[in-house]
Amino acid sequence: MFLINLLTFLVPRILIPPFAFATALIFYTAAGRQRRGIRANLRIVTGRRQVELLVVSSFFKYARNWTDIMLMMRLYGRRLFSLVGREQGNLILDEVLSGGKGAIIISPHLGNWELGGLGLADRGYRLNVLTFREPDEKVNELREEVRKRRGIGVIYVDRNDTSPLAIIEAVNALRRNEVVALLGDRDGSSHTMTLQLFGRPAPIPVGAAYLALASGAPVLPVFVPLEGSRYATIMEPPIYFHSQHGRHEGAIREGMQQVLRVFERYIGRYPDQWYNFFDYWDNSEIKEKRCQKNLSRK
Repeated sequence: MFLINLLTFLVPRILIPPFAFATALIFYTAAGRQRRGIRANLRIVTGRRQVELLVVSSFFKYARNWTDIMLMMRLYGRRLFSLVGREQGNLILDEVLSGGKGAIIISPHLGNWELGGLGLADRGYRLNVLTFREPDEKVNELREEVRKRRGIGVIYVDRNDTSPLAIIEAVNALRRNEVVALLGDRDGSSHTMTLQLFGRPAPIPVGAAYLALASGAPVLPVFVPLEGSRYATIMEPPIYFHSQHGRHEGAIREGMQQVLRVFERYIGRYPDQWYNFFDYWDNSEIKEKRCQKNLSRK
């Protein structure tokens, strides 16, 4: 992180791509397990066998993503939004918040989701990030420091604790008509449901569905992909979760499948920016089996 940060201080952003490409080639060559994981995922997402150029591109764009993350942590206002080249659906959030029940924004691990959060906070939205702690404590401290400096609330979820404390805190934020943001394509906890993603079963985190049912707030899929040298910020129309007596699980399943259909559309459009450096479906099956074992023990 120190070297990436130093690079963004010393080198203008327009000259960063060659450094990112060189780094990508090194990791492409050295990180065999990650390379195989990305390749397996891209074959499913694209339906093609030959995806090696996309594999290299994924490493390259991830390297660019990290340099931009380190850069944008120092940027505010016009300088921050100079990284954005296109905005779509930027009025949707205001329309949803006018209902007074808050908004839940959800994204897969696609593009530069950190930029999306910083951009919303910079525009004055009360934003709360529902997240796990990072395995690397230095990364965790850095992100927490930047978020708090921007007025972004952080609500930590314990992977091994099924208590509803984080959900309660997030629901309270929604009742204050604030925004709660979370990632929604993979999860290391037991709060998952087996759903279809690209025609294959995967354990998908359903925290957004619980929040929507508890608060009445809609779920808005958002995406911040790299397009050329700048990012697009895209907000899709809201998805509402409606539960009837005895149909709680069905409401979660139906609503989350709607969310995943939107995810599929954008992952398919930007496949080399879906940053899962492991065999997603193989690991999903393993995690689902572990989840079922944990639940059976309880």
